[in-house]
Amino acid sequence: MIDEVGEDRDLSMLVVAAVGAVEAGSDLWEPVRLIDGDNEPVAPVMAFLRELQASGRSAATQRSYAMDLLRWFRFG
Repeated sequence: MIDEVGEDRDLSMLVVAAVGAVEAGSDLWEPVRLIDGDNEPVAPVMAFLRELQASGRSAATQRSYAMDLLRWFRFG
C-alpha cells in the first residue's frame, strides 16, 4: 500500500503470472473464450461475453473485453 500520494513505487520486482488465455472459439455463438490456468472457461466471464453477443457486440469487442479481464485476473 502506498503511504504517500506522490510516493514513487519500484515496480521492477513486480511479477504477474502468465496464467490463462483468450482464445478464439470454434462456435459462431462463442467467438471468444477466456480460459483459466486449468484450461477451463471462466464461467462468469463467459456469461458476460454471451451478454455482449446478445447485445449485438462484435467478436472484436468481445475479444477486447476478454483481454482486459484476463489482465485483471492475472494481476489480482
